Amino acid sequence: MSIRDYMKNANLIFKREFKRRPVTNGIVLHHAAASQATPQQIHEWHLKRGWIGAGYNVYVRKDGSVWELRPLWAVGAHAEGVNSESIGVCAEGMYHPSSSQPYDREMPAAQLDALVKVIKDLLEEYPSIKWIKGHKEVPGAATACPGCYFPLEKIVMAATNSSNIGEVDYMKKGDRGPEVKRLQRLLMALGCQLPKYGTDGIFGAETEAAVNAFKKSVGLQQNGVVDIITMMAMAEKLLQDKTALEQENATLTNRVQILEDELKRELESGNEAAERYIKELEEKNRRFIEFFKLLNQLAKEVEKRIWPIQKQAESVEKMW
Repeated sequence: MSIRDYMKNANLIFKREFKRRPVTNGIVLHHAAASQATPQQIHEWHLKRGWIGAGYNVYVRKDGSVWELRPLWAVGAHAEGVNSESIGVCAEGMYHPSSSQPYDREMPAAQLDALVKVIKDLLEEYPSIKWIKGHKEVPGAATACPGCYFPLEKIVMAATNSSNIGEVDYMKKGDRGPEVKRLQRLLMALGCQLPKYGTDGIFGAETEAAVNAFKKSVGLQQNGVVDIITMMAMAEKLLQDKTALEQENATLTNRVQILEDELKRELESGNEAAERYIKELEEKNRRFIEFFKLLNQLAKEVEKRIWPIQKQAESVEKMW
């Protein structure tokens, strides 16, 4: 579902036209710094600061209702330095200790669920998004926003499934993060091309198609899901390829050595053509060596990732 299907229009009147955001790289999360505030109140507060109106793009109230303040496509006024590349999402509430007004120690479930849904839908609508930050995490920001009681990590984890990447053994379309990037490197090493987005860390349609292509090649159900069975199949295939390539490399090395010996004998007899040829051969051999060094580095990375999964699968089998 698109966020536009449920986001309400606050019908705010701004002083000037909006500027269109040229890129959308991130989402910045805020609190309103007020335990209760309507969209209209936010708008009035920001007008008094001399702005053209409400600086956030999206406002999520405690009852779970979602409001559009500035259009999603517009440059906001919510986090200096990243306004022109991010969407500003604000939550109603004062999620930081205050001596001058009431503050909130816990976010209502309806609001938390709505924030998670908003982020998920924005990630779907803007696949270019690479990061999600609280306002205080934006470089150069001198603020406590969205506050120490704002469940920032919980929201990001629920929206992206990537809080503890190292423990994720199940991936599907919509996931993102370092774990997805590692998956994409494995797919490319296995010959599954990702020509448009490459290793961008986002499990989109291109990565899903590559996963299904691999699963088809090894006889697994093509459901777009990467589980332990899929990862073990990838490991087995990659390690098979590694063994075959190492054997081929050993054979090539032996052949190169034999040819070098023969050419050296020719060289000693003063054959200039042989001298040129041996230099070409040495250059080719150097390239072979560099290639297999890179291959071995990739294989080691795969092994480090796969063996824990394999042990986990073996322990599951023993339980049954």
